[in-house]
Amino acid sequence: MKIIFTLFVLTIFAGCASVPANYGKPAMNSKVGVLLLVDKSPKYSHVGTTIFNNADSTTTSKTNFRDRFEKSITSKLEKAGHTAKVVNSNKTLLSSRDDLFSYMSSNVNFKENIKAELNKLASKEDLDFIILVYPNVGPAWPNSSAYISGYGLYTRCMFSSCNAFALDYVGARIFDIKNNSSLKPMDFGFFDMKKMTTIVVPDDINDVTPAQIDEAAEQALKKFIILLDDMLKTSEFI
Repeated sequence: MKIIFTLFVLTIFAGCASVPANYGKPAMNSKVGVLLLVDKSPKYSHVGTTIFNNADSTTTSKTNFRDRFEKSITSKLEKAGHTAKVVNSNKTLLSSRDDLFSYMSSNVNFKENIKAELNKLASKEDLDFIILVYPNVGPAWPNSSAYISGYGLYTRCMFSSCNAFALDYVGARIFDIKNNSSLKPMDFGFFDMKKMTTIVVPDDINDVTPAQIDEAAEQALKKFIILLDDMLKTSEFI
């Protein structure tokens, strides 16, 4: 029920959350922390005709995509004249990665305990901003009672019809340390995952290969970079 309520509110506010896009253009050479709460390697999620056919694996692929996410973000910031630093997460943030935001008003913002943790990290690392990258949780298809999150490969079978998609449920948001507030989030929409026509879903889902998962993760990363670029431009970081 909590997830359903969260998704309902997200649907209302995701495109127009009434938080400021920025508080003025960030100063040149701002110190920006990059904090990733997504898994190191892409995952494989499968939804079948019944819940007994569902599967969720984070062990098939061993490729370090988190490093690629980090490099994509830091390179954009550094090219724009900022100082970018990868920041290690802590247990509190990792355990709360699916529950980061407060939806009690149109000001969709980080929860107070999350702000406190981000401020601690910022003080320790001497940062002006933190870009937080996190897995989004969403329905496997419209009105679905099955939920998926993160990035990698997603396959869906309804009776004898099976399709493969690039799972790209990843979001990002900038936290402004000085103003103790989050800036406009990265645009995100459910159900627009790219269909992977090059991947044939095997009869036994255990036969899905690491290469297939990585192929889908590549598409998810490309989409993330495009949306990230838009977010950074909106808040005038680049």
